[in-house]
This record gives sequence, C-alpha cells and structure tokens, in this order.
Amino acid sequence: VSTFMHINGSTTIVGIFGAPITHTASPAMHNAAFAALEMNWAYLAFHVDPQNLRTALRGASHMGLVGINLTIPHKILALDGIDEIEPEARKLGAVNTVSMEKGKLRGYNTDGYGFIKAVKEDFNLSIKGKRVLVLGAGGAGHGIAVKCALDGAAKVIVANRTLARIEPIAREISGTKTEFLALKLAAEDIRKVIHEVDLVVNATSVGLEEHDSLGLGADLFSPRLHVYDTIYRPAETELLRVAESAGAKVAN
Repeated sequence: VSTFMHINGSTTIVGIFGAPITHTASPAMHNAAFAALEMNWAYLAFHVDPQNLRTALRGASHMGLVGINLTIPHKILALDGIDEIEPEARKLGAVNTVSMEKGKLRGYNTDGYGFIKAVKEDFNLSIKGKRVLVLGAGGAGHGIAVKCALDGAAKVIVANRTLARIEPIAREISGTKTEFLALKLAAEDIRKVIHEVDLVVNATSVGLEEHDSLGLGADLFSPRLHVYDTIYRPAETELLRVAESAGAKVAN
C-alpha cells in the first residue's frame, strides 16, 4: 500500500499482461521488493486479450513503461511481434519478460531458470541425470521441458492433450543428449511411464479453478516421487493433494 501512496510523475511503471489475470501474485511480490529497496517504481496487472497483445506491448512502450511480464496465454504468442528475442527464450519457445529499451521490445525467459532454482530449493533436487515428466506443452511446459534437457536431464517426457503441440519441444530437445518421449495427457498413458520418473511437473492451467482435475488418482503416485505444480493459487491443487496423500514430496 505504501508504494501506491507515493506514486508521482517520476514513478517508473512495470507490470504483467494476462488473460485471466486476477490470480496473479506478481504485483504483491514486486511492489514489496520496490518498497524494501526504496525504489520509486510500481507494478500493475493488466487484462489483455490475446488478439490485443502486440498493440498493448507497443502501447506500453509508447507510454514509457520499461518492462512487462507475460502469463497465460501470451508466452508463446509473444514470439511473434517482438523486435529481439534472447537466444535461450527462443530455445525455450516462450517469452515471459519483455523489456522496452529505446523503443525496442526485447523478449526474455526467466521461467526455466526460476524452475530449476525452485526445484533445488524445495526438493534439494538437481535436474542433472533425472527423469522428468512434464504435463502440458504450452509456454511454461515448453520452457521447463527444454530447460531440463539443457541442464542434463537423463529423460524428458511431455504429455499433452494435442500431440502436435509437443513437436517444437521435441525438435529443441533432439539437439541435446536427453532422451525424449511424447505422450497423450491421459491417466492410462501416464500410468505407463510414471513409475520410471523422479519428478512430475504440472505446467497446464488445470488447477486454477477449484473443480479442475487432471484425473490422476493417488495410485499413480509413490513416496519416491517429487511433484511440482506451476500453479500457486490455490496453494494446494487437486494434483498436489492427491500426490501428497500417496506420500510424494510436493511443492508449487
């Protein structure tokens, strides 16, 4: 609250674009950081529909905003219409951060780095040599799957309802030493591989709403598994609740 009380003509504005956006915790995190560092900056959330993304980014740049984070469904859409994309963001197939520098839009991806860091902090788990099952092939799933391969995972399995969406991930991982498998996102297919993995990651949006379900029963999970959910609100999705009931280690 104190941050907003001091907004004036010199305040630097940054923010996040998404659709939906009401669930985001980004303003709370960033504004707390700005206040702690005594920076005259403010972070706002904007609902931007997909068809308006390019216009909104250009508009934000013209209005003097210096940076925008992107969440669902913009991370992949942003690959088109940005002036320069950092090489790792191109590999990860998604942009979650756009900086406005001298009228140019530059795209970055911090998801992969953040994910690897979180898994290390929450599970004390290094990805190198591990077998990872990623649920979802959207912006977050693509980034996490490819980052795991770049960081030396032994095997990466990606499950998605539409197999065609996995193809760009397969292409990127084919250039690494990591073994790769594409699967349909269905309980019967996941049942065939889950016994061989160390880490399961939900990178779908299933779980944002209270009654969302991936349809995965407790019998699929075991105490040797680590289960990570990229959804942080609600704090306990059905996936984490079911996995924890089976003794798996869980985090979001």
